[in-house]
Amino acid sequence: LHDGSAAAATAAAETQVAASSMGMRDALLQVDDEAGEPVEDAGDPGALALLLHTSGTTSKPKTVPIRQRNLIASTGVIARGYGLHGDDVTMCVMPLFHVHGLVATVLATLSTGGTVVLPRFRPSTFWDDVASHGATWYTAVPTIHARLLTRARELPRAPRHNLRFVRSCSAPLPTVLWRRYEDTIDAPLVEAYGMTEAAHQMSSNPLPPAERRPGTVGQATGVEITPLDDDWRPVPAGEDGEVAVRGPSVVDQYLDNPAATAASFRDGWFRTGDVGKLSADGYLTLVGRVKELINRAGEKISPYEVEEALLSHPAVAEAAVYPMPDEKYGEQVGAVVVLQGEATPKELTAHCADRLAAFKRPALVTILPEIPKGPTGKVQRRNLAGLVAR
Repeated sequence: LHDGSAAAATAAAETQVAASSMGMRDALLQVDDEAGEPVEDAGDPGALALLLHTSGTTSKPKTVPIRQRNLIASTGVIARGYGLHGDDVTMCVMPLFHVHGLVATVLATLSTGGTVVLPRFRPSTFWDDVASHGATWYTAVPTIHARLLTRARELPRAPRHNLRFVRSCSAPLPTVLWRRYEDTIDAPLVEAYGMTEAAHQMSSNPLPPAERRPGTVGQATGVEITPLDDDWRPVPAGEDGEVAVRGPSVVDQYLDNPAATAASFRDGWFRTGDVGKLSADGYLTLVGRVKELINRAGEKISPYEVEEALLSHPAVAEAAVYPMPDEKYGEQVGAVVVLQGEATPKELTAHCADRLAAFKRPALVTILPEIPKGPTGKVQRRNLAGLVAR
């Protein structure tokens, strides 16, 4: 709370304690599907709980009706998977209009009687806040982790903290960032995979001592996951397909959008729009969004792979790769980077040449002071070509 009265602060604290002690079924919002009024049966698992919009990074945002049963399922999976308990304290750094902050940070923590701290997020003070509040975990998108890592490296000594783990979700976590973060912060960084249509989490790497597999988003948590071909048929292990999920946390439609519903939902399965592959032991590797893969003369290129190559250069702090229109090849690889040292576009292109096949190397590298991101910290790839062309 900021600039509020002592009475308001006390009331907020009492509300948090009350919410922490309630069961999730009692604490969640209950409204009638059509009238928007509270329903008499507060225990109805089919009651509408939230209307949230998709992030719209590759298409127009869609409205997702999340029901009580979806929230309860997702919240329980998160709490159990990370062993959350009443002594846990989390820092809320994600916005609460999105399932990442609302479900993973707030609801999962309060469902186990833990404490949620809502500071004014500033990288310059974050590590002091973690220490002063005794935070035991937090979750954020990779761009926030990168900013916090930069701040930690600026400090005269490594940040002191009681973090038992840190979670990354809502965008791909580059392996190089994962390693640099753990080397500096000395806490396990766990990558998860979530979407609004699944009331957030669908898979996660486990906490130590179980295997956290770099470059993957872990194994299914509370849902079934399978990559599908264009005809909704599962593809073999190790082959690329569009990731589909089904389970108690997954919604069954978009609101007032029958065309989008018909394209994405069938027989309980939801097609996520992500291309990925499952290992024989169930670890999921994401290749990219269907609409973000770069098609160079028929060769499909993952932007994540090119970004990993760029980020492996010590002067690169951030990188984003996008499809660039090209008369000869249809599309070429374009890249924008933010530097934390000295490097030229030519040097970065040469760096990629040692790590990528020729057709995957960036045809254009542009250095920017910052990379455009949406309100939840996701890179807005569809805007990058127009931005560079200005």
